[in-house]
Amino acid sequence: MEWMPYPRNCKIAHRDGYSIIVPELFNSENVGMPLFCDICKINFKTSEDEKTYKLFRCCVSCADTWAYTNKDEWLKGWRPSPDKIKKAIEKRLFINPHIVFE
Repeated sequence: MEWMPYPRNCKIAHRDGYSIIVPELFNSENVGMPLFCDICKINFKTSEDEKTYKLFRCCVSCADTWAYTNKDEWLKGWRPSPDKIKKAIEKRLFINPHIVFE
């Protein structure tokens, strides 16, 4: 894949019918933030997710549920069991992100 310059300090490459645009600073050692949470595997949606990913390597929902309340253990590598993660995800699915309160 050949990278070419792109506006606003980015670079672009074309692969399999897709165009990939990344910041100029992108390299294989500095991949940056993934698209999905390492814990619940749900996609990141907000800038708050970005902040908690930098702190705890998880989304804001996982950080609020486990990382902040168990910060010392979390930073030492503790993670919730798959069963606890599954139950937390099931609770989140009841929240409709398309509801608008005026």
